[in-house]
Amino acid sequence: QRLVERYDDKPERPKKNDEDVWRPVRDKLAQSGVAARLTKTVIHGEVDNLQFKHAWKNGVWHCYEPLSFDLADAENIRDKARRWTGHLSAVRDAANQFKPYFIVGAPQEPTLLPAYQDALAILRKSPVQTEVFEETETDALVDLIETELAAHD
Repeated sequence: QRLVERYDDKPERPKKNDEDVWRPVRDKLAQSGVAARLTKTVIHGEVDNLQFKHAWKNGVWHCYEPLSFDLADAENIRDKARRWTGHLSAVRDAANQFKPYFIVGAPQEPTLLPAYQDALAILRKSPVQTEVFEETETDALVDLIETELAAHD
């Protein structure tokens, strides 16, 4: 009891998942009627395929991927960024067909912020040119999507 029960007092905060990071973007795009124009797409590389749930095409596919880094420890945060870099590496021969945009959520635990910064750097060093927006930059991402779609029309 002495060793276990002292940890029972701390209520665990619910972790943000990828959908929680996307929700504010989706809601703002829905207000302007743009959300319905985003669709799923699959980028076909020579050795692998990569699916995106939120994309639109204007010459190239503009692909938006939410990533929550509200994870349990620093290594999990870095690993998630490395996995996405690996996914992009597997389709890099199709880099002229798409542009990935990541909207990322930070961990709630302050001690994990250095690992989060590492994850952002890993994503930005991907073999395919990416744009990374933090969840605090939701308005900028929404403005970019709306502007690009309006220019496409």
